[in-house]
Amino acid sequence: MNKRILISTVFISNIIFASVLPSQINQINSNKNRLGTFSTVVSQHLYKRGLDKEIAQKKVSNFLIGEDFENDLMIQNILSNLSMLEYDRIIEYIASSALYSQEVDLSSYETIIGMVQKINSNLDKSTLKKIEKVSLENKKIKQLHSV
Repeated sequence: MNKRILISTVFISNIIFASVLPSQINQINSNKNRLGTFSTVVSQHLYKRGLDKEIAQKKVSNFLIGEDFENDLMIQNILSNLSMLEYDRIIEYIASSALYSQEVDLSSYETIIGMVQKINSNLDKSTLKKIEKVSLENKKIKQLHSV
């Protein structure tokens, strides 16, 4: 258990601090200050949109693939590398996907492309390379968490 935590911490700190611009640090810190885990925030968003609290939690747990800890790390990786995405817009995208029973895997290249297209719709070559990098890093996060 301690080995997993140490490996995850070192890996994540390398990802986040190697690629974070000073302007992005404020966004990452404000995201950490939000209450609860990422899945809790998504289910609260669905609750505010009118779903029953238990149904919202069940939808999110059924359609957001992965554990809370790894999803939190993957979201931070996405935010630090894809500056065109905002935390609140990602929440809306994932909440809508869960509402319509679409699975969301934050380590999937296809999921991240779909998210960027829906939120920003600007996919040039450099953005596609960034998305590929993010999805590979998120797959590594997922692998390290399952060790």
